[in-house]
Amino acid sequence: MISRRNVIKTGIAIAVVSASAREASAQGRIRIGFANYNDESSFGAVVLRGVQNAAKGRPDLEVLYYDNRSDMTEAVQNARLAATTHLDAFIEYSSDSAAANPEVSRIVKAANLPTIGVQSPVPGMPLFAVDNQEAGYEAGKGVALAAKSRWPSTVPAVFLIGDPQAGPMFIDRVAAAKRGILEVFPTASPEEQSSKDDPANTTTITTSFLTENPGKKVVIFAHEDEIGVAALTAARNAGRTGDVLISSTGGEAIVFPEIRKPNGPYVGTFSFFPDFWGADLLNLASKLAQGQSIPALTRPTRQLFVDAQNIEKYFPLDGTPG
Repeated sequence: MISRRNVIKTGIAIAVVSASAREASAQGRIRIGFANYNDESSFGAVVLRGVQNAAKGRPDLEVLYYDNRSDMTEAVQNARLAATTHLDAFIEYSSDSAAANPEVSRIVKAANLPTIGVQSPVPGMPLFAVDNQEAGYEAGKGVALAAKSRWPSTVPAVFLIGDPQAGPMFIDRVAAAKRGILEVFPTASPEEQSSKDDPANTTTITTSFLTENPGKKVVIFAHEDEIGVAALTAARNAGRTGDVLISSTGGEAIVFPEIRKPNGPYVGTFSFFPDFWGADLLNLASKLAQGQSIPALTRPTRQLFVDAQNIEKYFPLDGTPG
């Protein structure tokens, strides 16, 4: 149920955004809406910054921003707001709020609003998404090969940290990571648990796994970088960093210092280079707005496993992605 206060707040937002849309129309610019899954999450903040930076180089566009706040109700409200503001195209990025996408689809279709889904499909609309199978496989195989090199005569214990409640995206990553690890260690017996998208819970379950495997070498795959860092915290607290190797997915800056450490426990991250998504997304959305067709599925321009061997090429210390 929407409170009166929220109705008033939404009404003000509609008025402000509509005024912006009228101004853009008068200037002959294409109006694009971008609904981010969560502006305050570390990954979402990078994506948002990338879209904002790309928009600065597109004077032909007027970009309006919405924050889904990882909330299904918020995502639906934002879609309704977008449908009333005379946009030319809409970009819907859902993650934790992806259960809202069928309703989002109904809203944008009723408004004849061309829409691109990001990461999670909006039914009937083109999708921009990373390759979750490749991400999990490369990160899993990467950490397994590092373990084989560092501990050549040992079959390590394997801990897979996923988030199946978040849907197919993370289920696919963990399944592929398991496949990559088992290619290197076919006799390993991986154990999988859920992070519940919570670093504190991740630290707890990792601590328990390490306690249950005393004196063993351990390989850990985490579905996201933030979760990988939480697993590393557990290893440090347990005094087990010499026994642990970790990989994850995302490509967030929080893991780069760990990857750079010689013989450190953090092997690498499969990077999606979210800094560059903005240019891709705005290009696709502007094509839709002009009635052009785009592929049903588009991958990010760059995605690969980043480790100590290539991190300086792609993420030099001056902070400028290569």
